[in-house]
Amino acid sequence: MASQQESELQQFVDEEDEEPEVAKAKGTDWDQTCAYLTFKVVRIRDRNLGFLYWFIVALVLLYIIIFALGMEGRHQYQEPGVGTVITRFKGKGFADGKAFDSADLRYPEVEPYGAFILTKQLMIQQQIASCIDYENPCPCREGATCIDGFCQDQAWCPSLGEGNMDNPQGAAMQVITGLANTIVEIHSGIAFPGIGNYFWVTGASPNAPHNVFRNITLEDLLARSDPPTKLDEIIDTGALIGVSFFWSCDVLADECEPQAVVKRLDNGKGFIQKRAFHKTIGGVDKRDAFLMYGIRILVDSSGLGRKISFVLIMIQVGSGLALLRTASMASDFMMLKLYPKVRRDAYYKCKVEETEDYSDLQDRINLIAAQKHETHALLEKVVNQGGRGGAGAGVSLGLGPGGRGGMASTILRGRS
Repeated sequence: MASQQESELQQFVDEEDEEPEVAKAKGTDWDQTCAYLTFKVVRIRDRNLGFLYWFIVALVLLYIIIFALGMEGRHQYQEPGVGTVITRFKGKGFADGKAFDSADLRYPEVEPYGAFILTKQLMIQQQIASCIDYENPCPCREGATCIDGFCQDQAWCPSLGEGNMDNPQGAAMQVITGLANTIVEIHSGIAFPGIGNYFWVTGASPNAPHNVFRNITLEDLLARSDPPTKLDEIIDTGALIGVSFFWSCDVLADECEPQAVVKRLDNGKGFIQKRAFHKTIGGVDKRDAFLMYGIRILVDSSGLGRKISFVLIMIQVGSGLALLRTASMASDFMMLKLYPKVRRDAYYKCKVEETEDYSDLQDRINLIAAQKHETHALLEKVVNQGGRGGAGAGVSLGLGPGGRGGMASTILRGRS
């Protein structure tokens, strides 16, 4: 009797383990192992939602194709270039029956990133004395006197500076003429060492247009500036002119030419600089001071080099696909939040599939596990007692009528 009861109880205990053993016997199910998750698509037939959806899709595609790829070039590596320029000046000017060549007109004589071309100069002979220094505005140092906004102090006298350049007392003036046909040579180039080892030069491309800046007259250069400037208008004041070469090069292409921009930068104030030549006469230190008005040309070369990158192309494609999600998000928001309640509820049933409430599932699993543990403990007690002490048909296992090994089985065996 005890062995028969133990067999029935053991059959109940091991019943849950039979299914995993059968699965192990079948081997690995690759269909189950390689299964993947996919989204369920609902096709919403609504013209308003459709217009909104496809409008946003069109905007995203235009942004990626026109702006990101076409204008910004975000599918390419971009690197600032290292620019180089060389500026030369050739020609002569004339004043007071004297000829002034490039060594006289250009100061300093060697300056690769620009040039200064003399148009007018004031010259005065000076020596150290006490006078009003028109290059030293007030406030003054201790012991000096402030007169008409400038300091009277030890200086090179008579003073020549910005304070009296409109009416310099005792200064000799020379106005240079004949500069209209002097030649300015501007050579520019650029390299992009991070993405290529080629040095681009203005006008060197096979089908490049004529490089007008290679030999351009001073009058033509001023006429190309923004705003256009005439040489006669700046003879007395000078001017600051910027010449900029902007490059945008595909390093894998054969041709690349810059865009040149000429602009006046002094806002009509002109340009002045000073120089002096020292000498000793009769044991006294003297100097010839020159206040020089002229055209200061600043030249620079800069730009970006570009190179197509497969990695950046994939990044732009991925960002485009991610942005396309905004179309469905906006349409869903309109469908589920902005429509009237009746239509919202109808679309909600099509769009959302609700599941049962599994929020307390873990608590229920814990209760089942606790009951299972108590049942195993009770079964072991029954088996160990061998039917004595109220074991057997007189013991209720708590499984209820019809439970295997419970009251129903005992009743059925008694009837047989």
